[in-house]
Amino acid sequence: MALNNIVIPGISLGGIRIGDKVDSAIDKLGLSCVAQAPNNFVIIDDGVLYIGYDMDRLITCVGCSSVCGINYKNKLWAGMSVQDVLERSKTQRAECGYVIIDNIDGIGLDLPNEFDDFDEITDFLPLNYVFETLSIFKPLWQIKRHENNAVGSRIYT
Repeated sequence: MALNNIVIPGISLGGIRIGDKVDSAIDKLGLSCVAQAPNNFVIIDDGVLYIGYDMDRLITCVGCSSVCGINYKNKLWAGMSVQDVLERSKTQRAECGYVIIDNIDGIGLDLPNEFDDFDEITDFLPLNYVFETLSIFKPLWQIKRHENNAVGSRIYT
C-alpha cells in the first residue's frame, strides 16, 4: 500500500482525499485486498485502512489503524491511549462518533460505537483505553448542515 504520512484535517489522510472517487483512490494506491462493507465503506487489508463514500462514490472519510504509522503533529494517531490524548491536548469533545481535540475540526479518533457523547473523556473510558482508528472527515460544520442526508454509520454529506 503506497500511503504517505501527510494528514490534512478535513481534506486528506495518507494521500487519499475527501471528494475523490473511491475507485480512483483504490486504483492509485494499487490496493488488492479490498472488501466492500455495508453502508458505503471499503475496508482495506483487514481494517488497516477504511474509506467511506457517498452515493456518487465520492470519498467522505478516511480512517487508518496504527499499522499505517500515520501521526498528525504528534497530537493524534491511531493506537494512542486516553492518557496520551489528555497529555497532548487542552480540550476534548465527542461529536459524530469521534473524539475531537483542541477544536481541530475534520480529524478525530473513532469512539467505540456505544459511546458518542461525554462531558469528560474519562467518564466512560479508562486511561489505558486505546483508540484503534484515526480518521479524517468533512469538517463538522458541514456535517451538521446536512444531517438529513446520512450515509454510513457516522459520516454525512
